[in-house]
Amino acid sequence: MKKHFHLNIVIQAIIILLRSIASGQVLNNASGRIVGGEATTIDKADFMVSIRVSGKFICGGSLVTNEYVITAAHCVKGFSPSSLTIVGGVTKLSEAGVRRGVTKIILPKDYNQRTFHRDAAVLKLSGKMDGNNIGTIELCNKTWQLGDYIQVYGWGQVSENIRGSSNVLRAVTVPLVGRKKCISMYKKEATITQSMFCAGNADGKDSCAGDSGGPAVFGEQLCGIVSWGVGCARPEYPGVYTSIKTVKGFINKAMVL
Repeated sequence: MKKHFHLNIVIQAIIILLRSIASGQVLNNASGRIVGGEATTIDKADFMVSIRVSGKFICGGSLVTNEYVITAAHCVKGFSPSSLTIVGGVTKLSEAGVRRGVTKIILPKDYNQRTFHRDAAVLKLSGKMDGNNIGTIELCNKTWQLGDYIQVYGWGQVSENIRGSSNVLRAVTVPLVGRKKCISMYKKEATITQSMFCAGNADGKDSCAGDSGGPAVFGEQLCGIVSWGVGCARPEYPGVYTSIKTVKGFINKAMVL
């Protein structure tokens, strides 16, 4: 299973890395990102969970009910439900927490692993996740505008050049980037599809590798999923997120299957 894990991550990384080789850019690997943020504790984001394969942390996720987790499709595509473990209620990856298996992995039928269009997944847990510092977060129904900020959480890399996850949960606040501006910034690298939005600025703050699948929170609601981007905290390339509003119908339908 470990070999399968590495193969899955490499395939996903190659898909998006190939787009940037010509320009010398390095994109986030498929396991996802917090740069320039600060350490936080799980009670500040009690809906936050980590996703493991054979005990190894790969991505973040968000509890939207005590039986369903939302994450990025690229985090879990290619895995069997039985290979995944979800851990909640912990600030540190090294803590045991509350653990549940996964019985279903549900992806949008039109998820595109080349472009990361509709990069979302619903995981059904093997049992209800309850306990200390375990809560849920509501799906987005807020409306934002330029100048608004989102809060992003994760155990990802703290720098583009430092490999390995952060043992401690971290948080970063980044501003939304206008759609036209983001499309222009990425026009030589990739397509910003209708399911995506961008956030970040030039002050060295971003999500990074290891944060994929984790939450982008606005108004105390889950409004985005960490998806991809070129490098980490590069001023010319903001982070790219799946917009919950564009996949909300899929999520609600998946949770009654």
